Amino acid sequence: MTNQNFEALSRILLNNWHYITRKTLSFHEEINFFTGHSGSGKSTVIDAMQILLYANTDGRGFFNKAAADDSDRNLIEYLRGMVNIGENNEFAYLRNQNFSTTIALELKRTDNGECQCVGIIFDVETATNDISRKFFWHKGPLWENEYRTGTRTMTIDEVTSYLQVHYEKDEYFTTSHNERFRRQLYDVYLGGLDSEKFPLLFKRAIPFRMNIRLEDFVKEYICMEQDIHIEDMQESVMQYGRMRKKIEDTFIEIGYLKEMRSLYDSVLEKDEEIRSNTYYFRKMEILDYQTRIQALKDKIRLSGEEYTRQEERKEGLDVQINDLTKQGEELLRQISSTGYEDLKNQLESARELVNHLNKSVVKWQQTAERLNAWVDEESTSNQTIWDIEEFEKNTIDEEKLARLKKSIAQMQEETEDTKKEAESLLREIKKRERQTSEELTQLKAGSKAYPKHVERAKTFLQQRLLQKTGKAVEVHVLADLLDIRDEKWRNAAEGYLGNHKLSLVVAPAFAKAAMEVYEELDQSEAFHVAVLDTERAGESTHEVLTNSLVEEVIVRESYLQPYLDLLLGKVIKCESLEDLRSCRIGITPECMLYHTFRLQHINPDHYTRFAYIGKDSVRRRIRLLEKNLEAMEAEKKPQELIIGECSRILSLEALTEGTEVYAEWQQEIASFKERKRERNQKAGAETGKAESSECGGMGKGAGSYFRALRGKTCRVKGIRPSHGRPSEKGRRVPA
Repeated sequence: MTNQNFEALSRILLNNWHYITRKTLSFHEEINFFTGHSGSGKSTVIDAMQILLYANTDGRGFFNKAAADDSDRNLIEYLRGMVNIGENNEFAYLRNQNFSTTIALELKRTDNGECQCVGIIFDVETATNDISRKFFWHKGPLWENEYRTGTRTMTIDEVTSYLQVHYEKDEYFTTSHNERFRRQLYDVYLGGLDSEKFPLLFKRAIPFRMNIRLEDFVKEYICMEQDIHIEDMQESVMQYGRMRKKIEDTFIEIGYLKEMRSLYDSVLEKDEEIRSNTYYFRKMEILDYQTRIQALKDKIRLSGEEYTRQEERKEGLDVQINDLTKQGEELLRQISSTGYEDLKNQLESARELVNHLNKSVVKWQQTAERLNAWVDEESTSNQTIWDIEEFEKNTIDEEKLARLKKSIAQMQEETEDTKKEAESLLREIKKRERQTSEELTQLKAGSKAYPKHVERAKTFLQQRLLQKTGKAVEVHVLADLLDIRDEKWRNAAEGYLGNHKLSLVVAPAFAKAAMEVYEELDQSEAFHVAVLDTERAGESTHEVLTNSLVEEVIVRESYLQPYLDLLLGKVIKCESLEDLRSCRIGITPECMLYHTFRLQHINPDHYTRFAYIGKDSVRRRIRLLEKNLEAMEAEKKPQELIIGECSRILSLEALTEGTEVYAEWQQEIASFKERKRERNQKAGAETGKAESSECGGMGKGAGSYFRALRGKTCRVKGIRPSHGRPSEKGRRVPA
């Protein structure tokens, strides 16, 4: 049993409940007992639990029943904290300013520890004793702020806003209606409890009442024998209790003494260990300091020797630098007299021109490489491929280039149209997918996910009826008040009722007021919604044929039966086409309808996507929507592939430059070789003159030395590069 999945009550939170201002009680995972003197609050806590577990804010049938059967305590007394202050039944309230009350139960799964909470908030207007309420449910444990903000309890609106901000739609639920929350609590949150048997069973589980005599309690619940002496039993129990208490205290004292002795022995051992280790620690510390001092002395000695060597080396380098500086100045004077600088400037200009022309060559080659990607495309014509080949060879003329640009533009335009069409289809699929996901989320949260216009109309009717009648009138959707006996005929009943099952229903006493309010609805949505005249429908009677479809429909409110007799009482259940033709109105389990001499299939949406009757309808719709989502996911993949392929084609080379730009590239490519030859000739002339000048001015050895070191410079003693001209601090010299 311990391995099974149970929802165990782990904690209860109370804010402003009777004389409890703020309290959170934790429960043991197995059995819990409430004990205490009269008036200590046992019944107060139990009544708070009963409000939530019954989902009933009236409380007349159970408030304070654990303490007295004749209790007449009501909700406002609990909320405002009524206390007696005199002997003549005089009373006063603890809370005399507007306030809010919170009751919350935390339920924990015994197998994995997951928590969920159910609770209720009351807003109280103390001037009129008006009470507003809202039940809520959310995943997870009780909130750390204990449903409070600052020094006060959160109101209904604050709790609702907090839920909307911190939880997803399927992780919380709120309602102000007892019946609706009771169905959610029993069917979903508590795993499918029987809505009739569970409240009766829980009421029998209330603790033993205080007014029962001890002797009667023992006879009825403890001892089988009737001839007992309660005084002797009391004395034995008291003696046993005193003896057990003394033994328990002695065991505790022995445990403390043993623990103290063990700790004292440990302290003695540690003291001895510290004394023995202190000497060795201090000795090692002294040896370490001595080693470090000797290492520093050796480092100082070696640094002094290295400094002396570097000073001697510096003096030799200074002499070498002076010699090289003089040689460099002589070389610069000889180079200036040979016209070397003019040739150098001409060479630089030629290099710049060749580099510019080379860029045009590179651009043409890169464009040709990108154009080659069109050759592998199926949509590329042979003429376009031939034009691309001529472009690659640089033999294309202006007319062919214009034709190539036009053909590529046409292919890109067609690709763009295909991409837009695929994107449009994909948007439509995603829109349907989003709507389906929203509906699926609502279904998994416990809602039947009625159309939005039905939900809005229902809420509008509830609010206006409250204003009009001064009472909280329950407004239902007809499907919520129906169920199907035989699953075989479920689809037939759902399909035949169609939109009738979405009619809004109120008790007959409020039917006229509901129809008057209906006239106030927005006309753009009113034609989608219907209000059932339950008052007149309940007064009429209609003939019900044998074996009619109405036999398969269960009605939870008796005043709706005449209306169902009118809709389904003449619809005969048939098994074959022959059976259908033998009656005026007939239907088969496969939803084939025969009516006014016409045979027709019922729209499948009425009994699949829009199936609302019965508890099982939510699960069946969830399965259907999940299959639809899988199908839509498969629909998206081909369109995404098309969009990806179109994007790839649109990224290919499109010859976006003007025709004159490509013509200019061709002209520059044609002159590229001639300019390159001129640059090489000038570079050769410059090299020859420089070398002859070097050899003539310095001799054979000096010329070789200069060629080996050409282009290398050094920076020493304030000398920096200056392009052959003296600077303020020195000259540019060979390294």
